[in-house]
Order: sequence, then structure tokens, then C-alpha cells
Amino acid sequence: METKMLEVSVGVPRQLWDRVELAATDDSTTISTVVAEALAQHLARRARLRSVEAWGRQGGVSDYDELAEVDPVFEAAGCA
Repeated sequence: METKMLEVSVGVPRQLWDRVELAATDDSTTISTVVAEALAQHLARRARLRSVEAWGRQGGVSDYDELAEVDPVFEAAGCA
């Protein structure tokens, strides 16, 4: 199945754009692919964080600090 592409215009800080271009070159791919993957990863991370928040509200943990103590990887990833 073909994915329909949408063209949009956004402002990106120059230093960030330079890193995107470098990543595309390093990965032998297109800038569009790098940006799409980054957006997908961001949205997936956001969904995971919301799931953790919901779990916490149900009595899983009282706050992120407690979760970070249990899972150092969570803290190291900048999610805490």
C-alpha cells in the first residue's frame, strides 16, 4: 500500500536542521525519512509517557521519581 505524502512548511532552528541533514547523509536516506521517523518516535514516546501517567494515577507509582528509582533506564532516557 502506498503512503500518501503531505507537503508542509515548518520553521526549524538552523543547528537542528544541520543535524537532520547530517543524519540523512550518514544513513544514506532522505531528509523526509529522517523527519518522519523522528516525528513517529516522538509521538510513540509521548504515548508511552501518557500510559505511564495513567498507570500511575491508578496506583502504579506516586510520581516519576519513584519510577526512576525502579528503572534507571527510564531515567537515563530523559523520561523522568
